[in-house]
Amino acid sequence: MSEVKAKKILTDLVKKSGCTYSVDNVLTMFRNKDAKYSNKRLGALLTQLFKTIPNGAKYVDEFVSSNPKDSYAALILLLNNFLQDCKNMQAEKSTVAAQVQPPVIDSVSKRAAIFESPPLSSTRIVTEQQITPENVQEIKEKIVKATSGSMVNRSSGVIPAVLVPQTFEYMAKKGTILSWNFNYEELYPMQNKNVAAIPLSSQEPIVMKELLDCLVGVKGSLIGPKKTVRATVGLFPVEFEVSDQIEESLRDIVREILPLASHYSQVQDFIAASSSLESGQVLQALRAALQAIIKDYYLSITQLEDLFLKQQLTFHKLLYFLRPVFHTMEVLAETVTAIRQTNCRGGTVLTLLYDKIIATTGDEKSRKVLIHLIEMAAVPYMEMLQLWIFNGVIHDTRKEFLVEHHAMDLNENDMMDYWEKQYIIRTDKVPCFLNEYADIILRTGKYLNVIRECGSSVDYQQNVCVSLKYTHSDHQTYIKAIEDAYNYASSSLLNLIMDKYNLMGRLFSVKRYFLLQQGDFIDQFMDICEEDLNKDVDELRPMRLENLLEVTLNMSSARYDEYNDDLKTMLLPYGIVTQISKIVKKEDVFLDTLGDTSQLKGIECFTFNYNAQWPVSIVLNRWTISKYQMIFRQLFYLKYVERILCRVWIANNRTKQFAPQTAKLYRSAFTLRQKMLIAIQSFESYMMIEVIEPNWHHFYQNIKQIKNVDDVLKYHQDFLDQCIENCMLTDQDLLKSIINLCNICIQFCTFLADATSMEPTETFSERVERFHSDFTNQLMSLLRKITDIATQNPSQKFINLIHRINFNSYYSDNFDS
Repeated sequence: MSEVKAKKILTDLVKKSGCTYSVDNVLTMFRNKDAKYSNKRLGALLTQLFKTIPNGAKYVDEFVSSNPKDSYAALILLLNNFLQDCKNMQAEKSTVAAQVQPPVIDSVSKRAAIFESPPLSSTRIVTEQQITPENVQEIKEKIVKATSGSMVNRSSGVIPAVLVPQTFEYMAKKGTILSWNFNYEELYPMQNKNVAAIPLSSQEPIVMKELLDCLVGVKGSLIGPKKTVRATVGLFPVEFEVSDQIEESLRDIVREILPLASHYSQVQDFIAASSSLESGQVLQALRAALQAIIKDYYLSITQLEDLFLKQQLTFHKLLYFLRPVFHTMEVLAETVTAIRQTNCRGGTVLTLLYDKIIATTGDEKSRKVLIHLIEMAAVPYMEMLQLWIFNGVIHDTRKEFLVEHHAMDLNENDMMDYWEKQYIIRTDKVPCFLNEYADIILRTGKYLNVIRECGSSVDYQQNVCVSLKYTHSDHQTYIKAIEDAYNYASSSLLNLIMDKYNLMGRLFSVKRYFLLQQGDFIDQFMDICEEDLNKDVDELRPMRLENLLEVTLNMSSARYDEYNDDLKTMLLPYGIVTQISKIVKKEDVFLDTLGDTSQLKGIECFTFNYNAQWPVSIVLNRWTISKYQMIFRQLFYLKYVERILCRVWIANNRTKQFAPQTAKLYRSAFTLRQKMLIAIQSFESYMMIEVIEPNWHHFYQNIKQIKNVDDVLKYHQDFLDQCIENCMLTDQDLLKSIINLCNICIQFCTFLADATSMEPTETFSERVERFHSDFTNQLMSLLRKITDIATQNPSQKFINLIHRINFNSYYSDNFDS
């Protein structure tokens, strides 16, 4: 239902109820942008609106009991149900009026109308009354007179009965008796006949009468279905027994015609089995189409019975007249049997019908029947599709539609889960003619829902006059409507996020902090926090780090960033290697673990976090932030090691004041320090200059060409994945080697600051030599691993890293060996 229709209905309700709120106020309250109105309060408002409506409390209870997350969508569905109930009530009134004053109908309609059965009580045989041949003759004359020469009313029109709800499991449940299908033996007992002794000319009308009865589901004493297990009825063709009393030539003709009765029985059993609302709207629509065809079938049999009563029908004429009907009923029987055997519903039914149409290429009669069935059955499905792509609302009580909704609370769930899991595709419910457009259909409604969550109006339908309808010979009409709706929804959401919520400004803000683009901020933050980060992580106070971050943001040029308030500090209970392992395994990287943190330093657990608001959080969700954190932690750790190595360089300058002998003692240590610094700076500059910046530039160029939010998500994830992969963060062996290399540098700097870690028998020079050996071996091992990866998967960036570190071929000889 469009917002225009909703406003019209609400206008009537407001006028009748005397509500003090205007229609626009009511719609605004139900949109509930700021979560000011609880469902209880909105229910009270509905009570006021429906107080003058009979059974109005039913709609209020429906809203309150469902406890909807999206109160606006729930209002639309509620008004839709109310409007439908009003239409149904009006239709019932029209039916009653028509019964009081029957309209003038033509002869064809009159002939078809006799198949609408009277109430069951009027046709029940009174067992207390003695039935005599005279009574039978009298009853026959009265009926013939009442029908003005037409056949006796033995048709299979719908008999009023209590509909018992049942599940749509053909194999397990027995359908409610709704039509003639050899199921009234106990209500209409048949008298046994002995026709073996009468002449053929007298036998023929008796057999023909029973055969005509059998074609409309009435069992005779000479011709009838074999006893079978009820669970198999409708799944297999019905087999008939033909009495041996019938003359052999007549039996042959009867057996030739009986397959038509078998096909009819299968179709009728399907109609009865699918009568429950549990079968879904698509099968209900298919059932209605089949009932219309069966009515035409009844009309044909009625015309034949009319000829029979006039004694103008022979068996050969009967066979001639029924020939065109045989094939149609056979196609229907095969179709409904296939549906029952697969127990399918919704979009799966449409796929089955479509496949049968393709399989009958060349058989124009069968194609025409099947095309009629699929077009009728697709009506409710296309209505659900229209409601979804035009309004972003799912009205699918029986789970037939291709999009499935999982309600999630935006305040409690991860935004990535909202985007990826709140709306998903039921692949088995996608009609094959919509397979190519299933993803577009999903995204269209999803975009509209995001726009609604942002508080903007979404009513594409009021701008178009298209009513989706499946036409087998013309797919372009509904496909164009789908594409137009998608273009509207995607462009609307993209403009909303890019312009109103400044997505690129947010991404630039994240880049400044997580990718160390804001150089002065990072330097000042490390200056002010270095002492804390050197402590054990269990000794750190998160609130102190948060305060130091705020001070740094206000002191550096980052104070001009309008989104710096969203930057927060975070201490993870594990190191960087564990985090990358969680990302690779797609585990929750923010879920606290019970691992031992006593051996971890603050620098090993520290990272930034970023709290993006809806709808920017669709792009900057927790999963995306975890990838930014991986890159940040690696860069931050390298930056930290670089700082302490530079501090050793300052000590290097002080040794110039030492005596020549002492300065010579430190010379090897400072040479090793320089090698370490070159290696660490090479890793750092490689990540920032050769990986991050080129990939960011490529990402920024792609953003200029985007057409929808999914393109933004794709390009953004590609950027992060390329950065993580080329920064060697996806390979745990490489990552461990880099971390071990950094740890050797830190231990070496600690040794130079306080040379108390030597063994009692170890000299200063020997300890330096041990550090040199450990560093060189670890670096060469790392370079070998990088070379192996670059060989298996050639990457110019990895080769560039090797040349950066081994720029003067210092490690060439040992490395090549």
